[in-house]
Order: sequence, then C-alpha cells, then structure tokens
Amino acid sequence: RILDQEIADETKLLAEARQKLAAEEAVRSGNERNYSRYLERVQPYRDAVATHERNIEAIQREIANLK
Repeated sequence: RILDQEIADETKLLAEARQKLAAEEAVRSGNERNYSRYLERVQPYRDAVATHERNIEAIQREIANLK
C-alpha cells in the first residue's frame, strides 16, 4: 500500500517535471544564440525527468519482488 502511494506520487511528479521541461524547451531567450547555453538551461529539467523515471522503475521492481 505504501509503495502504491509512492508510485502515485512519483507519477504525479514525473508529469509535472515533463510539463516544465516542455515549457522550458519551447522558450529560447535572446542570449541563448549559442546552443550550449540553451542545453545548460534545459539540462536540470531533463535530469529531473530522468530521476523520476528511475524512481518509478525502482518502486515497480520493489513491488515485483514482493509478489
């Protein structure tokens, strides 16, 4: 039951992180003519999405191990 709640929370956080990433990728400010600056700004959002995806996978493995 606790793991089910954790997976629900992580799924919600993943959806929010993906939404923020999409919003940030859509915007390109004037000082980001250099693509590397754009990547530096967007990378934390990509990292957050990856972290939540890994957390969900880990919780799913835990649930599978219990069965």
